[in-house]
Amino acid sequence: MTTAAPETLTDRLTGQHVTLWPYARGCYPRQTLATLWQMVEQEGGADRIFHAQQAPRETPTPTRGDLVSFVRYFEPEPAGSRLLLMVQSRADDQLAGLFWFDDIVLGHRASANVFYRRRYWGEAAREASRLACRYGFEHLGYRTIWAMTPWPLAVSHAEAIGFERVAVLPGYCLLEETPADLVVLRLEREGFDAG
Repeated sequence: MTTAAPETLTDRLTGQHVTLWPYARGCYPRQTLATLWQMVEQEGGADRIFHAQQAPRETPTPTRGDLVSFVRYFEPEPAGSRLLLMVQSRADDQLAGLFWFDDIVLGHRASANVFYRRRYWGEAAREASRLACRYGFEHLGYRTIWAMTPWPLAVSHAEAIGFERVAVLPGYCLLEETPADLVVLRLEREGFDAG
């Protein structure tokens, strides 16, 4: 009789299209966060990730979402208050995007956040988000995962993997000086389908 080898963490974070890599300082090359920031900049995503930060108007060059902001965001104090998962495409071994949890209460809840490069939108991005949520439920013990976004495309992405809308806060966000609704979504461990 043969028994299957136990599933490793890498197995649990690998799908058909992507592999997720939990970021930890000192486990990856020193320039990792700078490389991730450069990817976000090339895709024009800094304003989407940092939309809630109000940058000072008097600076000649915008500071919202700059490299310093990015590093501070993904190396928060206290340590462990944010968990970044780097997403790698299995088709071409390139960075496909980022998924991160923040507002973490281990064994209870976390908030989900995503950024995917445009060429990986669709099936690869949905698989990455499902894998990350499964990791949150099974490995980190979250009962619920929340998402809050003013971006309609992000709402559609969340709903495609099983999140349900629970509230809309009218005009809560300010995007390019225009009020925008904030959609609050929830994914519960019970009934979650990682497939």
